[in-house]
Amino acid sequence: MELLNTINAPEGYCGIVPGRNILYSSGVGDWKPEYVEALTKNLLELAKSFGHADFAYIADPTRMNPIIRKDTSAAFVELHVALENAGCKAIAFLDGNTAAMKLQSQKHQNLSDAKMQVLHFRTSSEALEWLEKMNI
Repeated sequence: MELLNTINAPEGYCGIVPGRNILYSSGVGDWKPEYVEALTKNLLELAKSFGHADFAYIADPTRMNPIIRKDTSAAFVELHVALENAGCKAIAFLDGNTAAMKLQSQKHQNLSDAKMQVLHFRTSSEALEWLEKMNI
């Protein structure tokens, strides 16, 4: 997917879906807490371009290895909290039909106590359709 204002790093990338108030990121490999912290910072910086309008986030972890470190998992919980505090109304996870990835992302959401809507999809097209129905 082509993105605006793309920020690249060895562990993945993030950017804005053109014409939409939607952040998108894709990760690869083993993640450390500092990667999650950098992603959170970058997403929040990108979200500033939406002003005070509702926005959403599509996360593609399909090329990431399972998160086994507790400190990395805790950083992902904080990412959920930070996004919700910034005005994020929904997160769409692309889980590639893997139960382990779905369980892991749902665990982070549950631990965050965030109230935003979270669903899992096989493709970014499905996620974009869902978010369009939410007027995002």
